[in-house]
Amino acid sequence: MPSKGGKPESRGDSRKEDEKHRVKSRTWDSLTAVRLSAIAIIISIIALIAAIFVPGPKSIMAQNSVGGPEPIGGTCTHYPGAEVSITVPGAGTVVVAATVGVGINHTAGISDEARIVIATSTTECTITDSTAFVSVPFTLPTDPYHYTTVPILHSFSVSGSGTVTFYVNGVMALGADSGDRFDSASLVAVYNPR
Repeated sequence: MPSKGGKPESRGDSRKEDEKHRVKSRTWDSLTAVRLSAIAIIISIIALIAAIFVPGPKSIMAQNSVGGPEPIGGTCTHYPGAEVSITVPGAGTVVVAATVGVGINHTAGISDEARIVIATSTTECTITDSTAFVSVPFTLPTDPYHYTTVPILHSFSVSGSGTVTFYVNGVMALGADSGDRFDSASLVAVYNPR
């Protein structure tokens, strides 16, 4: 086989050229792998910095608690001080969790039923899937201090930024009297962006 200079190429020369080509190819592949690894590391560092320092939607939490007896009426009644306000940066969902202590003045022969809600106004006692019920059957003996604590979990959609307030309200639907009362409430509101 002729070489570049016109002289016949020996078999040894051909092997040397093949070996040079393989070494050059491996070196190129190694450099490419190193470059791609460096690029991947740089992209990872940029993503980490962005996740830490660039402001973005995050969960926000607010809480409040109140104690002390306040009457629950035969019409929708707000428990004064039992509310939580949260300032949200945009559209999303606010989940409000509460535990509410209720005291029922029960008289034997009369059924008592309190309905406890978390609402967006102080006058709302609409029954929803999140309404907590406290029932004392008429068959139980008289007890002026029938205490119970009810958990409530309610989610609310918010359409934009601003401050929203959620209230604990209640109504004595059955057996209302002046001894029925709220005793305590603890609320936590958590905002999650859309």
